Amino acid sequence: MIGRFLDGERAAFDELVVHHRERVHATAYRMVGNAETAEEIAQEAFIRVFRGLGKFRQKANFTTWLYRITMNLCYDEFSRRKKETQLHQQVAGATVDTRHESLAGEERKQWLERQIETLPFKQKSTLTLRIFQEMSFKEIGRALGCSAGSARVNYRHAILKLKDALAHSGEEL
Repeated sequence: MIGRFLDGERAAFDELVVHHRERVHATAYRMVGNAETAEEIAQEAFIRVFRGLGKFRQKANFTTWLYRITMNLCYDEFSRRKKETQLHQQVAGATVDTRHESLAGEERKQWLERQIETLPFKQKSTLTLRIFQEMSFKEIGRALGCSAGSARVNYRHAILKLKDALAHSGEEL
């Protein structure tokens, strides 16, 4: 598809979007937790792909490049939200209560999703790509611009933080 697009066949780009759109959107949604924002990120990712496809090295893995663009956009959103949250907390003097009593079913799932939201970006993105996109650490490393070893360490730290948070809530995995 990429070669056809570079040869001037615009419909090939549409095929590329159709082929990857659902997974890009799902990844963005897992990262930002909002369908509308995930849609905006997915659209922006494909706009950037369209603009940069002429510079894309065809020997590289297209999917990895696409996920790297997507994760960079998610990081930008993550940074923007973090700044907004800090500002709101300063203004309102809010504190976040992380203590939880016994959790069951849907409550537990929601609690876990909130805990994943609190992870640092690299840990959250590594966890998301590993669990929900079933990417290898090597692929994750390429997508996030780090080594496979760093991806493995970020994943491990994410899992340990989630286990620690769960232990402090009085629940078990």
